[in-house]
Amino acid sequence: QCQASRLGGGGRARAAPGLSARHALLLDLDFRRTPRELLVDERGAPDKRGATEVQGILILRALRARGVALPAVLFADLDDAAHAVRLERELAPLRIVPGSAGLPRIAQLLREVVSSATGNVEKS
Repeated sequence: QCQASRLGGGGRARAAPGLSARHALLLDLDFRRTPRELLVDERGAPDKRGATEVQGILILRALRARGVALPAVLFADLDDAAHAVRLERELAPLRIVPGSAGLPRIAQLLREVVSSATGNVEKS
């Protein structure tokens, strides 16, 4: 059974303590509809001026800095493939997928990242 937490539309890095029973993180890149008082910087500290268009990256950086090593899936439509590769390397284990990914693809990705994290590699 795969458990995941999706951080987006109001999720904050301070949710990290409850993540211990999870297998993976699902993060949206863009938080433009999130109230400004819920935005964070890359340390996870409140930041009303936070960059809404990259909140998912900032949250993941804060979680990684706090030792949260769960595999992550970031929903993002990045135009720069090199930037995506850098982020996947910097914030590993991380998979970046288009925001338009459907439920079957998301389920497959979760199986892949959890299998990869446990040493049971499964690829689509």
